[in-house]
Amino acid sequence: MPHPHLGPFWFIASRLKLRHLQLLSAFSRHATLQAAAESLGMAQPAASKLIGDLEDLMKIRLFRLEGRRMIPTFAGEVLTRHAVSMLEELERTRVELNALVDGRIGHVSIGAIDGPVIQSLVDMLRIAQQDYPEIELEIRSGPSDALFQMLTDGQIDIMLGRRPVIPSPYPVQYEEIAAERLVIASRPDHPLRGNGPVSLQALAEWPWILQRKGSRSRQRFEELLLEEDLPLPTRVVSSDSWMMTLAYITRTDALTILSAPAAKLQSDIGQIASLPIDFAFDVAPWGLMTSKERPSTPAALTILSLLKQAMHEQDAPAPR
Repeated sequence: MPHPHLGPFWFIASRLKLRHLQLLSAFSRHATLQAAAESLGMAQPAASKLIGDLEDLMKIRLFRLEGRRMIPTFAGEVLTRHAVSMLEELERTRVELNALVDGRIGHVSIGAIDGPVIQSLVDMLRIAQQDYPEIELEIRSGPSDALFQMLTDGQIDIMLGRRPVIPSPYPVQYEEIAAERLVIASRPDHPLRGNGPVSLQALAEWPWILQRKGSRSRQRFEELLLEEDLPLPTRVVSSDSWMMTLAYITRTDALTILSAPAAKLQSDIGQIASLPIDFAFDVAPWGLMTSKERPSTPAALTILSLLKQAMHEQDAPAPR
């Protein structure tokens, strides 16, 4: 008579235990019942009974004896192979869970404004990719208000930006890092280059490409002009696109406002230049924010530590 088929939950009906899997796996490494039992710290009679009980419950012959050797049947080979696979998967689960607890694996989403955080973010990413390759990092950029909404919605784990203009009741942990220094940028051969520090009055006469009205950099620039009773520029293109801004200033006489670190990246490769100015130009401070309502995952804590380390090293004075 043919053997009855195993049902969907045969392992429950057969009362399959972890000890069964361990013993089956031991047979893949040892030819005799004695050796397999000893490798698990079991007595041979106990191991023999365990296999016999499993065969009775499954109603399938799994092994046959040839002298002292345990020879698996076709069914025994299948069950042994999958027992090995299941135990290996459990071991991988252990390793992954430990890595998760230790903050060496996971997914971390960071929201960052484009300007002052660039250098610290790049330094952190370099270390994270080298030392924590199993942490999947996602970088999202945008204005601070949009990033703050992402933080409150749980779309990002860490925010690098400014506090909202309108105070929010959402509880966050905020660590102020620094004020953002702004520069006036142009193409390298702009007519204003090479004539010494440029005044606000001279700047107002040139065309501009600026972020949309209400953005903090544009608002601060307009405040400086108004404080000096100077007219606002009349030839202004509004764009939040960094690529559009870069393309426009390199092909025209237009000026723009950039964060000093962002401007340095482009000036170092000769695409743009920062104009010397005779006035102080900075904007509201930025900082590092996390949610108080959602505990940070171990992976997020690891990245948070790397970020703080990168920021500290960036602010440290250069050796003499």
